[in-house]
Amino acid sequence: MSIQEKKELGKTGVDQFIESKTDNLQDLYITSGDRSSVIGSQNGLFPDFGHHVKDEMGGVWTHPIKLLDGYWLHVKETDDEQGFWLKEADRFHNYPFYNEHDYSLANHLEIVRRQFCPDGTEGVIVSYFVKNVGESDRQFDFSFLGRTELSPVWFSENIGFEDALDDGKLDEEKGVFIGNDSKNPWFVVFGGDQFFEKGIVDRTYFGPEKTVGKGISGFLTYQSISIKKGETTELNFYIAGSNESLESALESFARLKENRKSLFESKKQRYNDMLQTTNIKIPDKHLEKVFNWNKFHMDWLTMEVPAIGRGLAAGHPEYSWWFGCDNSYALQGNLPIGNLDLAKDTINLIHEVSKATNGNGRIIHEVTTYGAVSNKGNTQETPHFIKCVWDIFLWTGDLPFLENIYPTVKMGIHWLLEEMDPDRDLLPEGYGIIEIEGLNVELIDSAVYTYEALRVGALMAQIFQENKIADEYTALADKLKEVINNQLWIEDEQLYADAMATPEMVLGRIDLYIERARRDGAEKAAVEMEVMKEKMSKLEQNVQQPWLFKNWVINTPMETGLAPMEKAIPALNRMGTDEFTGEWGTYLSGMYQTAMMTISTGVQAVAECRYDRSDEALRYVNLIASTFNKRLPGSIYEMSPDYGCFVQAWTSYGLVTPLISYFFGIQPTAYWNEVTIRPRLPKSWNQAEVENVKIGTGERSNEVNVSILLGDTEDRYEISLKEGGWKLIIDLPLEHRSKVFVDDGEAEIASGQITINDASSHTVRVCK
Repeated sequence: MSIQEKKELGKTGVDQFIESKTDNLQDLYITSGDRSSVIGSQNGLFPDFGHHVKDEMGGVWTHPIKLLDGYWLHVKETDDEQGFWLKEADRFHNYPFYNEHDYSLANHLEIVRRQFCPDGTEGVIVSYFVKNVGESDRQFDFSFLGRTELSPVWFSENIGFEDALDDGKLDEEKGVFIGNDSKNPWFVVFGGDQFFEKGIVDRTYFGPEKTVGKGISGFLTYQSISIKKGETTELNFYIAGSNESLESALESFARLKENRKSLFESKKQRYNDMLQTTNIKIPDKHLEKVFNWNKFHMDWLTMEVPAIGRGLAAGHPEYSWWFGCDNSYALQGNLPIGNLDLAKDTINLIHEVSKATNGNGRIIHEVTTYGAVSNKGNTQETPHFIKCVWDIFLWTGDLPFLENIYPTVKMGIHWLLEEMDPDRDLLPEGYGIIEIEGLNVELIDSAVYTYEALRVGALMAQIFQENKIADEYTALADKLKEVINNQLWIEDEQLYADAMATPEMVLGRIDLYIERARRDGAEKAAVEMEVMKEKMSKLEQNVQQPWLFKNWVINTPMETGLAPMEKAIPALNRMGTDEFTGEWGTYLSGMYQTAMMTISTGVQAVAECRYDRSDEALRYVNLIASTFNKRLPGSIYEMSPDYGCFVQAWTSYGLVTPLISYFFGIQPTAYWNEVTIRPRLPKSWNQAEVENVKIGTGERSNEVNVSILLGDTEDRYEISLKEGGWKLIIDLPLEHRSKVFVDDGEAEIASGQITINDASSHTVRVCK
């Protein structure tokens, strides 16, 4: 029986989740911890790639620095002169928290390479399981090669870091190789379970791949290792690093080596616990599987750098740092899967960096793991952040969290309506989510999220008894809602506009857009904009007009529920046609009809949910899920179906929010010890169950379970709360003649809702 066949036996829990591949193994993979990661090729090699740091985005990282370009194993029978390198694997296996490469070799060896990044440690454990499938006992020399590339994350040169040549040495007393950057306190240490017998340190020495950069190679040989016929030996190597000191790197190395088994088991247990949190059972088993893998993805993207903080990164491999815009979407999808503390940590990180960088309420666009801010923030990000803060408060009930950020909320609203709104029409100017060069006018997404910021800002002000501010924000929100629905709605199109601008402003940019469309082969888009250009030239040049560029953000009025029903339904219907929706999801642009993203599709799904169109929402959720496993087994790419970052945080918004917040309808207001259950299942589902949904943190911690069974004559809802003292509000899709029973008695229904004080476990029956 092969090593892999043995591994397939007796799988339970997280061990059941494995996705494998034997073709296109040149695609990338990641194994990730909160303090370290490995990014390489699924064939087991470490190609140079990347555009943020050219050719250096792969390898071994302990952010904010890279440690190694890669690592390789050389195998030689002791009486053989040459030996061979492990090069391209035959199969790649992706498990939720580690991955493996299988090698079936012609010289009667089977080798499995495993890489694993433990929690809370700046390092990686690389294990080789070598099986002798020959006819006799054998003896081998194994050599481990690591190629250093001690260098900082992208944009670090702008804050004073200069990457220099690496140096290296062998420490025979400790049995390790030590590498260091010659100008910075950046260190890497690696070695095995045993002490090496001999070693090489050489800048010009490479293994099976020659990588670019300023690194140096360490080559450690372990001699005369015996493997009996039919048996397997395990070789473990440890790679640790630090951007502060050699002592710190050595401490991490020792922790990895001394606690290898317990580190693996503790992470496995944490992942099993993750599976049990927000544990869904739905008729669509593929979607159920994708939903669970999405939980793992969020953990792959969780990064901690003590000098900056802990938070959810945007996407691997090119955006392995923290973003304001991305997280305002992604965290809404993380709250329902139990990542309540992660959501607070992430927002606190973005908040603190924004205060230090801007200090006026403006929220940054991105901050690297070395603390460098390359973009101080697009207009849309500030109100979107404010909305996200409120969502986190609703789920956690954490008043000190809200109290800490509330002053920034007030400054942010002031910044939007003063500095960014010079004409005082309540439509802030500047770039939005669609960062199109020159399109920094009054945009729909900035306007819609500013409305949301005012709406929730008023609710925050009420909590802090600032009633005058609450009234002011409410009045402004009502006025802005009217502006959006009157001025940015295009009746002839039955759609909201992308932008409000004078013809003169757009004419100054449109030739650039037309040229770019033709360069990208989007002739349809070029023709549409030529028509727009002709129309603009005949209009009064200094009078603002709404303009439709058909970018996906025109869905934001529906996503937030701002659009009235008579506008929302025709707009959603049109967005659902092949003008705006392709094979894999919602186009970024209905003009170009080319690229699709999980976020454009996810926003469409949430928009459908807002108007109780669960069947339509499920269509978009399934479009996202249909891209699962396309290139990286077990994952979903940023760009649909299979390019861009191979795992992206905001995908969670389109997968989780529709299912938990709308299909199951779990909507907590934890500060008040309340939760509303408003289930709206798609017609194709007649039963669904979710267990262990975490709501509230600290003294307000609770968990809710919801089970739904829909029948011909009776619908049955089982709802329970783990802790007492909470109010349960149940809002069901009732028919006019329905009779509703709660536990043993007929329900009292007020305004379409059932209220149970001090709720525990309850059965609701709807008799048709």
